[in-house]
Amino acid sequence: MTDTQTPRQPSQGRNYQLIFWSGSLATIGGQLVNPNLVLPFLYLALGAPTFFAGMLLPFVTGARLIAEIFVSPFINRVTRAKLAVYVPNIMTALVLSVVALFATNLPRIMIVMLFLATAVVMGLCQGIASLGTSQIYGISVPDAKRNRMVFAQATISGVLAIVIVWLTRDLLASDQPMQRHIVVLWCGVFAMFAAGISFAGVRLLEEEPARAPAPKKKPKPLAELATGFKTGMAYPWYRKFLTARLLCVSVELAMPFYTIHAATFHVGTKHSLSYFVIAASAGVVIGSLLWGWLSGRISVKPVMWLGCMISTVSAILALVFTFLGYAQDVWLYALIILLLSLGGNGVIYGRYLYIIDMTGEKERPYLVALGDVSAGLIGMVFAAILGAVAHLHDPVTPIFALAVLNLIAMLYAFRLPPTKS
Repeated sequence: MTDTQTPRQPSQGRNYQLIFWSGSLATIGGQLVNPNLVLPFLYLALGAPTFFAGMLLPFVTGARLIAEIFVSPFINRVTRAKLAVYVPNIMTALVLSVVALFATNLPRIMIVMLFLATAVVMGLCQGIASLGTSQIYGISVPDAKRNRMVFAQATISGVLAIVIVWLTRDLLASDQPMQRHIVVLWCGVFAMFAAGISFAGVRLLEEEPARAPAPKKKPKPLAELATGFKTGMAYPWYRKFLTARLLCVSVELAMPFYTIHAATFHVGTKHSLSYFVIAASAGVVIGSLLWGWLSGRISVKPVMWLGCMISTVSAILALVFTFLGYAQDVWLYALIILLLSLGGNGVIYGRYLYIIDMTGEKERPYLVALGDVSAGLIGMVFAAILGAVAHLHDPVTPIFALAVLNLIAMLYAFRLPPTKS
């Protein structure tokens, strides 16, 4: 038996390394082509209408939800799950390459259509890759290593993203605002390509189907949402959680409106996008350490309300710096982005762990789906309203609205029942 097992160990170790580094590269790429920050900043650098800058992230979110709802029944075999990981990464890199190569020569209406189409493709790819990654990690990564892997990927990818952006910030120079910042986009494209190619090299996953869950009756998405609604509304804790989840949309979808505000001062500033990406990545690194420690030592609930509080502080600082004239300092605005990234990371991390702690295995998919779909729909309306205000009025008013909404979300998060663990 020892002789038959020995040859497999190197392959399993190789698989683990490929899964780890492809996931890290995908996370780096996700930060460097962030639809919260990078995509709207580049869009505004092309002089396109402000309204649609605020709609890019909701388009990504909506497309991701569609993918997760309708594609999930097909990710039931290891071979399909493997395809669902590396193909979307390569597709994301391809569509962003089109943006990098051709966006500067398009009329405004075509720029709007290109960026909205890019947001949809990115969302679909994110949703499919998320499903495939969850399946592969559940099958091929031991339980004892899985949480450590996710934590290590978040930390390492954040640090590497900072290093990459800092080292490449002087590679391109141009009088056009878009060309000053496009190096960040190209770095993200290369990272996504590398993530896809490295995961394509994973082997022996097809030999592990016994550990995969057995295929069940083909689910009906609308019926599952209805089941989630009936199940969730029966629990007082979930009714409060869903309300908090919807209020926290003001935190999770806030970054594009900070980007609109920042672009009014820094769209032509040399290296400004690089500094903002560094700040956002630093927020991810600090958050992965801080929120992981806090949830493990105290509980998940404070992670949510502290995330809302930090996001509120970032909005207040943005307003104060604007009125005092300090927002024109790119480093001070980078501090605002760092705090927002840290706070948003806490809210996302907190509500993810909260619902895991409060639900059982059978009901969890229904309740997660209901929360995601509800937040996605509210987010579309939320972004459309604030995007219209930023376009028709000024970019400061949405920041003021976000400060108020984030404060309300923080106060409501205090009302959440404590978790089971």
